[in-house]
Amino acid sequence: MAEEMRDGIRKVLLKRESKRAGKDVFAYKVPYRDANGKQTSATFGTLKEAQAFRNKIRRQRDEGLVLDAKAGMVSFGEYAATWLERARVKRDSTYANYERHLRLYILPALGGRQLRAVIRTDIQAFVTKIHTGGLAPRTVASVYVTVSAVFRAAHLLDKKITASPCVEITLPEIPDKEVEVLTVAQVRALAAGIPDRYRAAVLLAAGCGLRVSEVLGLTWDRIDLGARTVKVDRQITPRGTFGLPKTKRSKRVVPMPDMVADALIKHRADFPPARQDIVHTDGSTVEGAELVFTRANGKAGNHRDMSRAFQIARARAGLPDAVTFHTLRHTYASLQIAAGTSLTALQRRMGHGSIQVTSDIYGHLLPTEDDRTRTAIDDAFSGDDPDDGRRGRTGTRLTCTNAAR
Repeated sequence: MAEEMRDGIRKVLLKRESKRAGKDVFAYKVPYRDANGKQTSATFGTLKEAQAFRNKIRRQRDEGLVLDAKAGMVSFGEYAATWLERARVKRDSTYANYERHLRLYILPALGGRQLRAVIRTDIQAFVTKIHTGGLAPRTVASVYVTVSAVFRAAHLLDKKITASPCVEITLPEIPDKEVEVLTVAQVRALAAGIPDRYRAAVLLAAGCGLRVSEVLGLTWDRIDLGARTVKVDRQITPRGTFGLPKTKRSKRVVPMPDMVADALIKHRADFPPARQDIVHTDGSTVEGAELVFTRANGKAGNHRDMSRAFQIARARAGLPDAVTFHTLRHTYASLQIAAGTSLTALQRRMGHGSIQVTSDIYGHLLPTEDDRTRTAIDDAFSGDDPDDGRRGRTGTRLTCTNAAR
């Protein structure tokens, strides 16, 4: 037996549940048309829930939107698999991070849940659990970015859910971490200790600030020994193919110091390049590419080979495990700042996406405001002119128009 429709809600007697409970048990059904125009309905246990859904349907209908309530019944694991497949167009390292986060952390916790059933408290509990389970704060934040991206796509792109549960989630505080930098003597020790094939790579990273993937993706046609510049517009991916740099700003031309040019000239004489065709992630093929750094068999180098070679050099130089190939890039930045290079110029040299990134990483290396104010006064009073204390650096007399200032 079913009662008449009242204001978009039908009250339905549930016979089996009524018999089991010994009294009438009702459900509340809201008919509507889904995204494909098919007539369907959603059933709720209380009138309040049904009214809320009916109001949402009407509001979205008035706004030109259509909600398919059943779309959210797909499991998180099933939807995430589709989402991950679409992410293959991302950089290899980005895709690898997504896949690892899903496989190791997210799917074991949320994979069997329906998309629509996951709420904000579930996400907060998940974040708290992986953190208290020993995951570092930075890794927790990275994993959260992945799970948030999946729910954002389910909400905004595929309309599987009406809202993402990833809102106002409290993440563990990430402690400030100052970058490690090397002395010139330590850089030279690393260059002396690394296998000959990668000696120039150490000096290139420290002298031009290139990332390891950019070093491995460098070809001789990108090096202008006459103009003393290095053009960075691609990198080597973990699969040994060419790929775009990390960000749009990573495409850049970097001035090359003489010590790097000398090392590269010697490297080319010791390890003549072999022409080879290399596939690009954009679907093209770079024919006759002459890589600067290759493996012994002449093929493109990879991160594992460089890492193993660097470990040998690090051990020979007596440096701690915290020192990595990327430390050479930080060293380049620290030397530039010490020489007075501005953050704006450093951003261009490093290929950072924004100056905020540069400031966040290297801001602590800049002279402090205390140093600036102290030296500003010392500089002003350093002249022989007895009037220096009353004149600005341009010779204009300084006057005070308000004693309270």
